[in-house]
Amino acid sequence: MKALTHINTSTIVRKFPEWARVDRVINGVEIYNMNIFDNIMTFNQDNLDGDAFDYFGTKITYGELPALREAYAKGLKLAGVREGDVVTLCLPVSVENLMLLFACNLIKAVSNNVNFLFLKDDFPLYTKDKGSEIIITLDAFLPYFTEHLSNSSIKKVILMSLDDFLPPEKKGMFLDTSEMPEKMQEVFDIKKITECLTNLDKIKGVEFIRLEDLRIAGEKSDIELDLGPTDLDRDISYFYTSGTTSKPKCVVYKEYSLNAYVEMHAGLDTQNFVGERNFQCIPLTHMTGERVCAIMPLARGGTLVPRPIYNKYTFARDLSETGCNCVVATASFYLTSVRQGVLSPTALEMLRRPASGGEAVNINSVRKIDKWLRDNGCTVRYSLGGGASEEGGATLVTYFMDEETKTNETGKPLEPYVFVKLVDDDGNIVEENEVLANLHASSPAAADRYLNNPEATAERWYYDENGMKWGVTGDIAVRHADGSYTIMGRASDSYVDKHGKRVYLFMIESTLDENDPINEWEISAFKNERGGYDVVGQIILDPEEAEPTAELVEYICSKYNLDAVKFYKEFEIGEITAKRDYILLAHDYRGYIAPCGNGRLLLIDYSENGSTVIFRTGIKFIIPINEEYGNKEEK
Repeated sequence: MKALTHINTSTIVRKFPEWARVDRVINGVEIYNMNIFDNIMTFNQDNLDGDAFDYFGTKITYGELPALREAYAKGLKLAGVREGDVVTLCLPVSVENLMLLFACNLIKAVSNNVNFLFLKDDFPLYTKDKGSEIIITLDAFLPYFTEHLSNSSIKKVILMSLDDFLPPEKKGMFLDTSEMPEKMQEVFDIKKITECLTNLDKIKGVEFIRLEDLRIAGEKSDIELDLGPTDLDRDISYFYTSGTTSKPKCVVYKEYSLNAYVEMHAGLDTQNFVGERNFQCIPLTHMTGERVCAIMPLARGGTLVPRPIYNKYTFARDLSETGCNCVVATASFYLTSVRQGVLSPTALEMLRRPASGGEAVNINSVRKIDKWLRDNGCTVRYSLGGGASEEGGATLVTYFMDEETKTNETGKPLEPYVFVKLVDDDGNIVEENEVLANLHASSPAAADRYLNNPEATAERWYYDENGMKWGVTGDIAVRHADGSYTIMGRASDSYVDKHGKRVYLFMIESTLDENDPINEWEISAFKNERGGYDVVGQIILDPEEAEPTAELVEYICSKYNLDAVKFYKEFEIGEITAKRDYILLAHDYRGYIAPCGNGRLLLIDYSENGSTVIFRTGIKFIIPINEEYGNKEEK
């Protein structure tokens, strides 16, 4: 494997286009009037032979990227896309997805980045309401929303295949769905896809185009493109807040935001290497997927290794087999791998930055992940980024922290450009360390607004007396003496007790004793029939250390002051977010077990309105994990 070359971007000599200039300064960051692709290329003029992509063996160099971007841009113009049009991108992690973001940017269209299940469940909200008449999607996703097309705003559907960039010997590899997660097997149902594609002529008023044909047409076209300076105030992309919140808000980013994200790292030694291999598994519909996992590695001369099937069950093996040096994945992927055990003592010896972001992880889980990494040959501790996506990426980072001090979402703001502060509920600055408070952040890469939602925008962002824009992240954090912060959890992860005091459930989660036989847990609070709340533990046990017993239920409830518990084999991963489905857990009311003394238990059902039902009293046995308890007789 080719040796990695250290790159310190504080000393790199960038080659700017002759028209490039500093357009503005935000939080001390000088931002040039370039689009993001041109900015990336200023870092790579001496790396044109280096691989920008490695898609299952198909290599695309940095020198080949400009022509590829222009081919897609010309193809889109041939398809009728004009400046200001909203192009809906509904795609998996792929070469095409990132290049289409760059192509839309080049022709001054707005990319509307949507998960296919968003479209399945609420098609008009993500297309007609955004003024979008064109959608680019994976052929496997099409069956999920063909029924909506006839009466929609969509005039053109452009279809890509996962085969398009595969080397010849690997064409058709995705026909084998045996190792895919069950839900992805449903998506890649070949019979369903084929039936859908053969009946497209029945959908009236919609033109269907193959993306590969469009790219080839673009390569042959002499249509003109504007390759000059960029308007940094132009809206360039729509992303969406979490799909688990019923009606996600549309987040609008301007051109300056992406450039600022790159520029605020430009003078820092971020411990990256030219040629570093970056395992891509987080969809680009997430801000983490686009910026942390794609834009930043390219600006550092890295190689993107896209994996379009989000599969936590093969994550560790895929990471090892690809020889990747960096990866960002949800904590659920790492914890699944922990339970699967050690691949080999050298499986992850190439891994230099194993990271997560956007999902709270308790200290006990972090320790287990760190041990799993060490046992597989990785010598670097797990890193967690923190901060809301509206702030343009990770607000807090652990890259520069001592390996011994990393814990769960403990990091420092990206100095000197990202600022954070702690504020109490009355808006007063909290100066003391180790005090829970609301985290506000100011970033030059922040989003501009929520689309057509001034009320939500005003709640999310404000300007201080000095004109600095701050974002209300919704996170609760503490500051430590060394200047680092720990994001403890979401402000909404709480309830108000009968004394009017706010109780944060994540504080209970953080007390988990590493010696207890619990692999993962969540704490939820359900209204009870007495007008208060029952605090319950949702638990995945370590199967090698314990099985559910009446004694264990009593021990856990007593030690952590819980009213009841429920045991799971594993937690559901959200279809849309690909993260642990916290909303599902917060509404999982059925089948809780509470101790009632003398080794006897109660089975309890809760409800949305606060009523509780004691399903059976006095039982002495524990029902199998994740199974219905029905009419089992007392033993």
